Amino acid sequence: CKRQLGWSNDGCEERVEKEVSREIPKSLFDSQEERWGWALSEAKLLDVGAGQGGGVLEALLRGADAYGVEPGQEFAELSRLRLKQEGFDSERICKTGGEVLPFPENSLDYAISLQVLEHVKDPCPILSEIFRVLKPGGEAHIRCENYLAFREKHYKVPWFPLLPKQLGSLYLKALGRDPSFLRKYVFYSTYPQIVRMSDRIGFENLTIERKKQKLKDKESIQRKSARRLAHMIDQFPRNMGEKVTEGLVHLSNAFTTGIRLQLRKPR
Repeated sequence: CKRQLGWSNDGCEERVEKEVSREIPKSLFDSQEERWGWALSEAKLLDVGAGQGGGVLEALLRGADAYGVEPGQEFAELSRLRLKQEGFDSERICKTGGEVLPFPENSLDYAISLQVLEHVKDPCPILSEIFRVLKPGGEAHIRCENYLAFREKHYKVPWFPLLPKQLGSLYLKALGRDPSFLRKYVFYSTYPQIVRMSDRIGFENLTIERKKQKLKDKESIQRKSARRLAHMIDQFPRNMGEKVTEGLVHLSNAFTTGIRLQLRKPR
């Protein structure tokens, strides 16, 4: 990270500590169990883009029948080593990308994909494959970067939305950073793009439905202006009110730094 992205020593050490302690997957699975009712101990789970294997290992330790796919040779080998050290079958990590998943149709309860879609030219085949292998009613948790935001999370610097890579490279060089990671490994994923793809594939977007409900729930809205807005929405014809509410939710998410979606395959 220090050599390629220009992070500080402290930033690199913090990232290593998070990976070793599995801090990110622990927090993720705690949230999935609490907010969405995931029962990992009874589930078959897939991590698409397993990285260094922390997500698969954490799921296994929680009792899940967990697997991962990882196209990077070094990461795949490291993931297998970590699983083997904890007494799990290293073959649970498949060295392959997410575009063609080695699992039967309707065979998985859950899937996760963290910070993967911004590193592929076309996220659609990966989302389509996740949809294919999930059981009806199965859920996927997707996280990736939103390049409509005003920050580049890999380099941890302010950014202009959809900044052309040639200008972005010059900007990074001016900051004393190496732009090769941006040029080779970053593709500009955006919130509207990923939402449209998931809708087209056939996913139900649980994140949007939950936020729409919160917006319309007067009891949960504290500010006076928001209460007025909820009342106005209630006065619209049903289909118009739904469209206005959904539009407000999408607008509030369009420029956030990271994309987080909870998706479900219809029963």
